[in-house]
Amino acid sequence: MQTEAWRWQAPGAPAQLQRAALELPPLGDLEVLIENRIVAFNPVDWKLIASGHPAWQPGQVPGVDGMGVVVAVGSGVHHWRIGSRVAYHTDLRRHGSFARHTSVPARALLAAPEHLTDEAAASFPCPGLTAWQALAKFPELRGESILINGAGSNVGRFAVCLSLTAGMRVFASAGSGHRGWLRQRGVQAVVDYRVPDWIEQLRVANGGEPFSAAIDLVSEQAAQTLIPHLGYYGHLVSVLGRVESNPQPAFTHCLSLHEIALGAQHAYGTDRQWWGLVKAGERMLQQLASGELPLPPMRIGHFDELPHYLGEFSREGQGFKYLLRI
Repeated sequence: MQTEAWRWQAPGAPAQLQRAALELPPLGDLEVLIENRIVAFNPVDWKLIASGHPAWQPGQVPGVDGMGVVVAVGSGVHHWRIGSRVAYHTDLRRHGSFARHTSVPARALLAAPEHLTDEAAASFPCPGLTAWQALAKFPELRGESILINGAGSNVGRFAVCLSLTAGMRVFASAGSGHRGWLRQRGVQAVVDYRVPDWIEQLRVANGGEPFSAAIDLVSEQAAQTLIPHLGYYGHLVSVLGRVESNPQPAFTHCLSLHEIALGAQHAYGTDRQWWGLVKAGERMLQQLASGELPLPPMRIGHFDELPHYLGEFSREGQGFKYLLRI
């Protein structure tokens, strides 16, 4: 079977993607073929198009997130039926979502609720599951203080809402345009990250106390600056880089440093871990459908213009979810 896809040939800009036919390989026993309805962009997409990936060869189809309808199932798949609406985050080592059809491991599929729009379902997998993984690193949540650095991002939006639902006291750095909705949701203090003493201001808002936990959504370097503001037995989750070492002396603050890599679960996660992640993701999709979780601001285009919109997203898409209809 053939489909149509935007294909990568070498490191470069999104404009260098080529639209071409793709011969789909035979479906694996534990795979499902999705006819995509919506393609979603994430920062990893344009970053890998620019730099490449060790597993990519010319002709690779990028894209990790999408949603659509099941049109074929492998011989070993018994829990999905033809016509099911699903969302997914797929493996970077495989052909991805920038195509009319994508084969996805069956264990990675998320059932889309009946009353959730296609666009909302597609907006969820990478940022929503990453935020869930970040919160899952913390042993205690209710009543604890958490600092979220980069709360205006798509992952940050979900991290804020999950933290508040868990009963945490949330403090956030974000651009000034995000202050209103963050305060409305119940964040205790929001400071623009461009202000030089933003973290000191947030600490004052926390009664001068250090934070119990922090999630950094900016960079490895930014994550390191948060360490002095964590208290005894504090936890730091770094999403966009790995903090290699703890600068605090041994046997003092006893901090725990955590890394997040949703994509790595495809290579290293067990079936049991996938089951837990999918169930958590489907609960969050239900919360999106009911309005308990807010939808991100969306910019919606068409599959025919994918390179254009991906380039725009890489330059100025912060805080928006870019989606393409097929």
